Amino acid sequence: MAKVSVYTPLAYLVLLVTALALFSTVYRRRKVHRLVNLEPWFGQHVERDIYYTLKTQSEPKVPEKMLKAALLRRAAENVRRIVSLQESKPALAELHQRGAVGDELWTRFLAAEKIMDAEVMECAGEANALKEGWPQIMFQTAAEMVQNDKIRVRLEKVPAQQEQARQEVERLRARATAELEG
Repeated sequence: MAKVSVYTPLAYLVLLVTALALFSTVYRRRKVHRLVNLEPWFGQHVERDIYYTLKTQSEPKVPEKMLKAALLRRAAENVRRIVSLQESKPALAELHQRGAVGDELWTRFLAAEKIMDAEVMECAGEANALKEGWPQIMFQTAAEMVQNDKIRVRLEKVPAQQEQARQEVERLRARATAELEG
């Protein structure tokens, strides 16, 4: 039997650890690169940008009421986005489980959830800085604003739907009259 040097297993272990470390580094870099290049779930957050513009404006000094109004609009947009995420999550999770939706889309969705959690926490912190205890009232008011907007959109559709129904009734009435006279 040939003699094996004591250094052979050591060299093997060093080679193995080096290969695993290299693989791990390359894998993590690719993963970070993919996460950085993900397309955002939502578009630009205009209300947040407006709030920060007003907050950082020094000349002329922005009144506190205007800052609160901008923060309230920001919170309302956050509520809209959160509701959208909550409505989409069950269907998207089911599609992801079945394999109908790729991992990239699921990762984008999870990233959007984390971003919205951070945005809500930041918004609450800003509200607390303006007035102690205001975040709860602000988010309740923002939720009411979102509901009112939804109701307003539905009410704006009612006249068109009424006209469409009226035309359908007239069409059916004319057809029934023609059949009876017929």
